[in-house]
Amino acid sequence: MRRLTIFFLFLFSSAQSQQTSTISGFVREEATGEPLGYTNVFIRETSMGAAANVDGYYVLTDVPAGTHDVVASIIGYETTSQRIEVRSGEEKRLDFRLNRTVLEGEEVDVFGEAQKIRQLVEPSRISLDMRTLETAPAFIEPDLFRTVQMLPGVQTLNDFSSALYVRGSTPDQNLIMLDGITVYNPYHLGGIFSTFNTDAIKEADFHAGGFPARYGGRMGAILSVINREGNTEEFKGNANISLVSSKILLEGPTPKLGGTKGSWMIAGRRTYFDAIVNALLKSQSSGDIKFPYYFYDYQIKVNIDLNPDHRLTYSRFYGDDVLALGASETSEHYDVYSDYYEKNRSTFEIDWPWGNHTNSLTWRWLVSPKLVARTFVANSRYRFHFDMGFSEEGDWRMGSETGKFKQKANFDFFDIVDDKTVETELSWHGIPHHQLMGGAQFKKVDYNLGMELRFSILDTTIVLKPLSMRDQTVETALFLQDKWSVTPALTVQLGARLMNYSAHDKLYLDPRLGAKYLLKRDFSVKASLGRYHQFLTIANPEDETLRIIDFWLGIPEDRPATWADHAILGVEFLSEQGWLFRAETYYKHFENLITLKQGEAFFQSNEAEVSFTPFNEFYETRAYAYGLEFLFKKTAGRVRGWVGYTFGETRRHIEKHGWYHPKYDRTHTLNIVGDVALFKDNKGVLAYLFKETHVSIALQASSGQPFTPPLGKFQQWRPMHDAYMPEWYEMRSFLVGEKNVERLPPYFRLDVGLKQKKRFFNKPYERYIQFINITNHVNALTYQYRAKSNRFTGEELGLERAPIPMFPFFVTFGYRIEF
Repeated sequence: MRRLTIFFLFLFSSAQSQQTSTISGFVREEATGEPLGYTNVFIRETSMGAAANVDGYYVLTDVPAGTHDVVASIIGYETTSQRIEVRSGEEKRLDFRLNRTVLEGEEVDVFGEAQKIRQLVEPSRISLDMRTLETAPAFIEPDLFRTVQMLPGVQTLNDFSSALYVRGSTPDQNLIMLDGITVYNPYHLGGIFSTFNTDAIKEADFHAGGFPARYGGRMGAILSVINREGNTEEFKGNANISLVSSKILLEGPTPKLGGTKGSWMIAGRRTYFDAIVNALLKSQSSGDIKFPYYFYDYQIKVNIDLNPDHRLTYSRFYGDDVLALGASETSEHYDVYSDYYEKNRSTFEIDWPWGNHTNSLTWRWLVSPKLVARTFVANSRYRFHFDMGFSEEGDWRMGSETGKFKQKANFDFFDIVDDKTVETELSWHGIPHHQLMGGAQFKKVDYNLGMELRFSILDTTIVLKPLSMRDQTVETALFLQDKWSVTPALTVQLGARLMNYSAHDKLYLDPRLGAKYLLKRDFSVKASLGRYHQFLTIANPEDETLRIIDFWLGIPEDRPATWADHAILGVEFLSEQGWLFRAETYYKHFENLITLKQGEAFFQSNEAEVSFTPFNEFYETRAYAYGLEFLFKKTAGRVRGWVGYTFGETRRHIEKHGWYHPKYDRTHTLNIVGDVALFKDNKGVLAYLFKETHVSIALQASSGQPFTPPLGKFQQWRPMHDAYMPEWYEMRSFLVGEKNVERLPPYFRLDVGLKQKKRFFNKPYERYIQFINITNHVNALTYQYRAKSNRFTGEELGLERAPIPMFPFFVTFGYRIEF
């Protein structure tokens, strides 16, 4: 890694053929010190300008000697300028601190948003900040994944899942990162909540496809979440109390040691249904019965500026779901005829924790104003451990004889994924019209999937291991990318990623190509082509309706790596009034997918056997997806939000079923999200009562999902093999035809929220109420079936079905305070 870093330093530094003047620095918010990414920094009355990166760092190259007015501008902040004198060959450091400005009801400078369109070549990319996350009504509380689900091209299985199915890709094909660290199972409560506390999020970058060369190892989509850095100026905090959970966030400057300075942020969340229910049960004298479930998580981020050129950042996430259930019973038995007495105590326990733990340390080094190096070391561990135990012990007496008995049985099922990653990335701004970026990544992943049965009788223990799969894989990657401004209107982004996977004796090359052409200032055409390999998968049943956990596996040695090709074409326009229009069409082709062979929920019409299949037996699978998407987004003003529409089709193929629509395929999807600020003129009684009140709506409507209907029911008699008492038993099952040939009814849900900002003893707070599925529309999760028969003759007339509904109408509310 050290030799590679030196090589890149030499490569980039040798590209600078002549000495030029540069102006560089950071753009931050005045009140908090948070970096302001994508700020437009330019020299007044010239064509020289650049956009700051996500860290707020900008570079202006080839600056002529003389006195210049340098301007920093971004939406939502006052435009700021500084006069500076530059000498020939000088490297000048110039930092900016910008003040917030009021957005609603005013004409605002949307130049910063337009600058994103000019700078970003990738299509299918959108950034979500805290203001965007708060636009939609919250399901109990704001949630990043449920906001992403409202974007074009994104589907979900049902109301109970926040997993993302993006343009025909499954959730395991998405790369989810928190401060650059891979998060393997980013859900709480089986997927109802995501693990990310929105109060701590600064920005989330979502790529629905066509992502650049720095991202690898996944072939679906990218969701890169960046946490807030913390307030560098003063100690602040906020707390949120809702029906389900409480959250708190604290932030402030770090103590100054020598010449260092920095900031810290810590955010935590915990559900308290268990505490409330347990208190109620205790008041009712219900014995040892307790509510068995809760989840919690916390996030920490610390930044230390050692000097103007070196920064260290430590980031940590820790989150767990905990399910603990237990019951015990004491019984006595006496048989007067045999004079047998027995007293025993039996217990039953389930201990089931699962979650993610991540840690990372990042070193950012400004080698020169034109060369930035970023190196980070990270560890990400996902695990679940299901432990179910039964024990029985006691005493017996028969006549004058006495004795003891003791037996115990335990069932352990566990999956542990331990990811250790080292990555170095260099970005170079020293060549006119080019932005070079390159780096290397080393990733070692340990998998441990197992099942263990333990039986103990007195002092004898028997251990069985019907499933034991341990594996270690290593992925090594080099990536390089050049963003080339060919003309003022045409920008081309060329990139490639070269990878080695330890289980395969070969190199994999992923070329990436993106292009953007400006038809006029804020109107562009974008295109992207690329190949994406993936070296891990999950071994979950394909047709499961509810998913609590994922079973992760590395691609086996005897199977080729999975890959996908992306092709995207779109147009994008941003108006001066602050609304964005985007239209895109895409095609994705998948090869070498694997689908777990699972025991059938129904019997196939040509089969009549139930089979248990271990995790290492798969169907070879391929797939394709295509679609057309429209997005209309209002970014500022009294009315904000977006309208998104998707027409899409996904098809998968396995030898057993041929081509079919997977369960997550929806042909038409319409999402409308809006936030309206009421009574901004501050006139009248209603304006006084509803001052700083916002009404938000979220409407979701889509085609029904595919499912496999039963054709009928059959019964058969099967022998039960018993040496002492042979007998037969009746078995009834359903017959099914082709896979997923019918669809559930269309989906519709309307949520409405009210939010109002108030002050109490001059301290700001916010109160909110959310109405979920306000029309109480019945959306079918699946169907339940029963035989339909003639009530007089008993003759079976077929099957009748009734929908199992998803979320009904319900209300949530809460408070958010700042201090």
